[in-house]
Formats: sequence, C-alpha cells, structure tokens
Amino acid sequence: MKKIAIVIPARNEAANIAGNLESILQQVDAPAVADFSLIVVDDGSGDQTAARVQDCIARFPGRIGLVCLSRHFGKEAAILAGLKHASGFDAVVVMDSDLQHPPALVSQFVEHWQQGSLIVEGLKQSRGDESLIKNFLTRAYFRLFNFFTEFNIGGMTDFKLLDASVVAIYCGLTEHNRFFRGLVRWMNFPTYQIGFDVPATTRGGSTWGSFSLFRYAVSSITSFTAFPLQIVTLLGAITFFMSAIIGGKALIDKLSGNAVDGFTTVILLILLVGSVLMFSIGLIGTYVGKIYDEVKRRPNYVVDTARSNLELFR
Repeated sequence: MKKIAIVIPARNEAANIAGNLESILQQVDAPAVADFSLIVVDDGSGDQTAARVQDCIARFPGRIGLVCLSRHFGKEAAILAGLKHASGFDAVVVMDSDLQHPPALVSQFVEHWQQGSLIVEGLKQSRGDESLIKNFLTRAYFRLFNFFTEFNIGGMTDFKLLDASVVAIYCGLTEHNRFFRGLVRWMNFPTYQIGFDVPATTRGGSTWGSFSLFRYAVSSITSFTAFPLQIVTLLGAITFFMSAIIGGKALIDKLSGNAVDGFTTVILLILLVGSVLMFSIGLIGTYVGKIYDEVKRRPNYVVDTARSNLELFR
C-alpha cells in the first residue's frame, strides 16, 4: 500500500487534539486505501498540546510523529516543517487539527491522486458559521488577490493532497515568506478539486483575530506579487493630474482677478498629496521589510528536538 503522511499544524489545542487525532485515524483507516501516518506540528503552543500528542503516540505506536517548534512561527512555517519531515512518503495531506477539514474526504483525495492528479484539494462550498462581515471581508480579499496576482484562489483551502514530487519542489523553493495556497496554485500541476461544506470547529471559536487575518492577507499578497507597488505610480499620476487642474484653475482666477481669499484649496491639496505620500511610503516599507527578511536567510522555523517525538521518521 502507498504510504501517505497527514501533516496537521496545531497550536493551543490541548483540550481537543487527542480526540481529534483519534477521529482522524479512524476515518482515514476505514476505507483502507493507503497506509496513513500523522505528523503533528506543534507551532509553539502555550498549553499541553505536545503532551496530549505524546499520549496519542503511546496509544497508537508507529502512527504519529510530533514536531515541536521552539516558538510560534506561524501556520506557513508549521506546514513547511511538516512537509520537510514527510520525506519517504508517497504523498502528503495537509489538514487543520480542528476537524473543519473533513477527514472522511481523504479517501477520495487518494482515489483521484491514484488516477493521476498530482494535487487534490478541498474547495469550500460554504464557510460554515462565519459572520456576514468576516464572510464579506474574506471574499473581498480573494478578489484583491486575484486582481493583483491573476491567480484565482477563491474558496481554496490548505486542505490538500500533494504528490511526493510536488512536495519536493515546494520544499525546494528558496523564498522565506511563503503562502502555501498561492504557491501550490502557482506551480500549476494537474489538480482535482473536491467541494465540501465547512463543519463546526472543535475549538469553540476561531483563533484568528481580525488583526491577525488582516496581517495574513497583507503578507500573502505582498509575498506573492510586487504589483501593488505600481499603485504608487498610479496614485502619483492621479495626484499630478488633479494638482494640474486645481493649479490651472487657481492661476486663471488669479489672472482674472477672481481669486478667493483663503487657503481651502491649498489645505485640501496638501492633505491629498500627504495622504498619498504616506500610503506610498508605507507600501514601499512593507516590501523593504520583506526584502530584509529574505536577505537574512534565517530558517523558517527551529525544531525543539527535546520536546519532539521523531521516531516515526527514523
């Protein structure tokens, strides 16, 4: 049977991780389509997540591996750590630890992979119990990403099966700032999509706050394309055009003796130009920060081997 690893990033999941891992094993083993192993990546949890996973390893020997990162590096780094530890497997599935990615679909992923698709991914048909505001902002983000990058990732998730050849190429990419969904779409290997409705999370609530989601959105777009920098040029052209119109009108009024006392026009013009300049500096600063992260060449993550259980990979 083919050997398939399931990479599961987790952070502060001590209350539910044991039951969720058991449920995942039961559901993927039921069709007996492959030999599955779980790779749990503890992304710097502040609770007993690692200890609960160690308990599961004792209950299911040879089925679960634990990779503990030395601190919280983020979900993208956790996914990369899991993929790099999955060498020797024929394929890798990436899924969330809270069962919002239905484990029952994994057997279908494997079936389509065996039919020739190098990538099989879950596509959200509904977004579960998300609020209307969050749903609207998410859709707006997908449209912006599509506009800036010309890659449509609407409805796509991190719930994917990747062939070992795809995993090797992804892990071989040299960039530090990664966006898993975008890079998999960018590689453009034969892909099959399976729709699913998002079930309720076992966490009782999302661990992603509004500010965290905003930072993630900005990071994913700026990591994937430099096109937003062209906005600076566009805004400069717009403000120059408006300045020319306002300046021409002011000159005509002055020459005709109809100039109105006051500084309203000047104040508005200064506010407009100042706002554009501050926005431009901030946008350029974001990209300079990305360059700074890249040239340092620090690793995406650091593994705490003392807390990890790496017997599965030996």
